[in-house]
Amino acid sequence: MELWKIITLILGATGFWKLLEILVRLRTDKKVKLAEAINLHAQAENQIVANWIQWSQMLEKRIKESEEHTEALQKVIENQRKRIQDLEEKVVHMEKQNKELINELKRIKQ
Repeated sequence: MELWKIITLILGATGFWKLLEILVRLRTDKKVKLAEAINLHAQAENQIVANWIQWSQMLEKRIKESEEHTEALQKVIENQRKRIQDLEEKVVHMEKQNKELINELKRIKQ
């Protein structure tokens, strides 16, 4: 009978340690999974921030290019305005000359 008690005691102790080992392993696995989830979340946030920075830099570059293009167009428009003004003055001058020549022709005909 003592042998059975010793065997049951040994089996009970072994079972107790196995149960304790299983509980510790479950708790550790849970912590590992939580740490992995946190790590994945942090990596995702880092990627989002990196994408945001990249997008922001590209947008700044496009804005700068657009501003440079706008400045160039404004210079072209200003030059065209000056040229138009010069041509309008020339047209007025030519019209005056034309009227003078018409008047001179009328005088010559008389």
